[in-house]
Amino acid sequence: MAGKSIFLRDTREKLTESFKILKRKIALDVFTKKGVNDKFNDLAIQISKELAELTDKIETRLHDIGGKASEQYKVSRSPTILIDPENYQISYTGAPAGEEMRSFIQSIIMASTDNSSLSKSSKERLAALKEKRHIQVFVTPTCPYCPQQALYAIAAAIEKKDMISAEVVETFENQDLAQKYNVASVPQTMIDGKVTGIGLQSEDKFISELLGFPPEEVAIKKEAKEITEVDVVIIGAGPAGLTAAIYAERGGLKSVVLEKANIGGQVAITPIVENYPGFTRIPGKALMEMIAQHAMKYTSIRQGEEVLEIKLHHPFEVITAKGKYLTKAVILATGAVHRRLDVPGEQRLFGRGVSYCTTCDGYFYKGKKVIMVGGGNSAVAEALHLDSLGVQVTLVHRRDSLRAEARLQESLFNRKIPVLWNSRVKEIMGEKVVTTVKIENIKEETTKEYPVDGVFVSIGYEPSNLLAKKLDIELDENGYIKVDRHQRANIPGIYAAGDITGGVKQIVTAVGEGATAALATFEDISSPYWKT
Repeated sequence: MAGKSIFLRDTREKLTESFKILKRKIALDVFTKKGVNDKFNDLAIQISKELAELTDKIETRLHDIGGKASEQYKVSRSPTILIDPENYQISYTGAPAGEEMRSFIQSIIMASTDNSSLSKSSKERLAALKEKRHIQVFVTPTCPYCPQQALYAIAAAIEKKDMISAEVVETFENQDLAQKYNVASVPQTMIDGKVTGIGLQSEDKFISELLGFPPEEVAIKKEAKEITEVDVVIIGAGPAGLTAAIYAERGGLKSVVLEKANIGGQVAITPIVENYPGFTRIPGKALMEMIAQHAMKYTSIRQGEEVLEIKLHHPFEVITAKGKYLTKAVILATGAVHRRLDVPGEQRLFGRGVSYCTTCDGYFYKGKKVIMVGGGNSAVAEALHLDSLGVQVTLVHRRDSLRAEARLQESLFNRKIPVLWNSRVKEIMGEKVVTTVKIENIKEETTKEYPVDGVFVSIGYEPSNLLAKKLDIELDENGYIKVDRHQRANIPGIYAAGDITGGVKQIVTAVGEGATAALATFEDISSPYWKT
């Protein structure tokens, strides 16, 4: 790796600009042991050194495991990076490559500025913590959900530095730890050695788990919050929401995008997109990063901020745990979530062999046997992705023909990926992890048990319509928001775009609906149709 920079020139320029807000000089202490994870040791050292070259506010210090510093900070795993260890208990166990580079950069900024970026309510709740906590978040380089969950842990360690330590564990570099805690899906969060969450949580749920409280819906407090006035609030940062923001701002409307989970939505976890105009083949994550970067030139995207309530008066009040937004219009681009099989064992073994994201969890099953349930584009594309990773995958489909595009089917058959036709999963079995699936042949009316290590599910989507239901927005029989050709819902000033409206669930249609909704918003604010 010597002589070749990890970061491209434009990335270095962006990082240099981002690091201008650093206040205190902080150290990145890198601990390594020769002969253990050597290629990752080199990567951790190079990442830390190159970041230090971009600003005088970062110093890189190298240590051998077994030396005085490793004993002082109780570091035993190679590589490990401590961030500002004189002030905080923040560690990356493993080189922060891939997706986790995002949280690593943000952690440096948070430590140097002594700013956790937590909401006021989260800070108030953490102030009451009287017992020490050690948080571990298991991640992988390809998981788009992991960085935000890791940042919650790090933010807590910054906010309550004497009581909380945060460790981000790179799973593949620490497979013994992953096996010890049965990590089969990421992000997996552990507090004091106990699993408290699998998947990306909201900030409020994470804080509740940290404090030892049962998960509960966040109460909407009546006291004054930070108030932001905009022309349009866009809820959801998938292709529809991001496009709506671009068109709204270009039309002269001040906007903000609120996203409770990951930027990019379902597309961000799609291994390969082959039908988006202009790209014959592009990873879904890369496509959404391009769209997000475009949108960020115009608008503010606030990730990890969940909308709790919308009050229907003019201006609308959009309320989150972090603040209140007064707005003339709302565009709902909340998308859809994976449909579940609803069979015995599915919920119990989620994160223990049951997964809905091959991008996040596929690498756990290299050389192992899994099934992929479904027959559409997503199921076939993800089966191909698993096969590319070296996973022994079998497709299970309830019909005798696939719904996927001809090109995808051709690839599936060319690779000789087995298909169980006319079959459905009846039960997922295993005590601690998935070991067996019970599959029924619908045509022959027979049931057989198959030994497998994992079950991936891709059988379609269900609309994320909780906000729409709270507002009594008119929905169709499947729960999707009903809109007119201008993407208007039945409530004046409320619009919807993307998968939440049903129909053809494709990136191109989501982008088109987002643009249409933004243009309609501009027209209706200028000349309200409901008044004429």
